Amino acid sequence: MIKNLKMTVLIDNVAVEPLVGEWGLSILIEADGLKILLDAGESGQFVRNAATLQTDLAQVGVGVLSHAHYDHADGMEAFFACNDRAKFLLREGC
Repeated sequence: MIKNLKMTVLIDNVAVEPLVGEWGLSILIEADGLKILLDAGESGQFVRNAATLQTDLAQVGVGVLSHAHYDHADGMEAFFACNDRAKFLLREGC
């Protein structure tokens, strides 16, 4: 059972300054010390928002792609530029 859970939306289509928004989704999940990136948004702007929120994406241990639509997947390259060690899980069709 998870004892500590925190979910932070790094990007979606609604944003309040100083964060930026886009038609995409990226969520940082922190569960009992494990950091999981769910989706990577449309463009990589989630990286900018993570920095604004003082979140170090290099500390993410696992990335997960929910599905291969551009607005969830096209920021993967930006994530890999920040973190070259995290495992990234996706289904075979992606």
